[in-house]
Amino acid sequence: MPKQGQFAKSSRLKQLNQFRVKQHSQQNVIDDEQFVDYVVLRFNLTSKKRLEKDIQESNQRFLIEILDACQKRNLDLNATIPELLKKLNSRVPWQFYRQIIAGWEVLQQFIRRELPGVPLKKQILVSGTVTKEDLTKMVAEELATKATAMTFLNRPVSKQIQEMTKSRLLQAVYQGNKINWQQIATLFKPFPLTIDPQLDQGTKEWLMALEKE
Repeated sequence: MPKQGQFAKSSRLKQLNQFRVKQHSQQNVIDDEQFVDYVVLRFNLTSKKRLEKDIQESNQRFLIEILDACQKRNLDLNATIPELLKKLNSRVPWQFYRQIIAGWEVLQQFIRRELPGVPLKKQILVSGTVTKEDLTKMVAEELATKATAMTFLNRPVSKQIQEMTKSRLLQAVYQGNKINWQQIATLFKPFPLTIDPQLDQGTKEWLMALEKE
């Protein structure tokens, strides 16, 4: 599995079409190491007609990160999603968040429906609900935090000034339960994404293409 925030290799995503479930000889269950591939394949099959291709890929990668955080244990969406957004914040362009918000209702519905049915030795239970509005607010707060950090990069300021700046930025980009993506684009234009050189080439190309959208 990829480390949290590192994303699965693009080559691995392409191999999912050839994925086959190995069954134990006497039990209709999958091996633990097949858990992520099994779930992501199911998502591909059920979402490809419901989500545009680029939105589906971003949500597929987000799903892999959620599953990795889950570690085949019960999944609490209310605890997992906020922490995951924080971990991804420095590793993805702002366009990634726009795409996961666009696909979130489809993805969450899939998670709640499919994860308990994955044929593992121990059933995974899913708790909590993150509405699209909840996710939008979380994303807005993370982007405001990121923009604040970039604004004061190499310019030490007090915690109070940082909080005031974050509050002003949040008010500018998030109103009426919606994010002003045009404002976000303007805000982050001077700060291009620094891509981790350890990522595979396919993932680097995906991030670069995402940043241009």
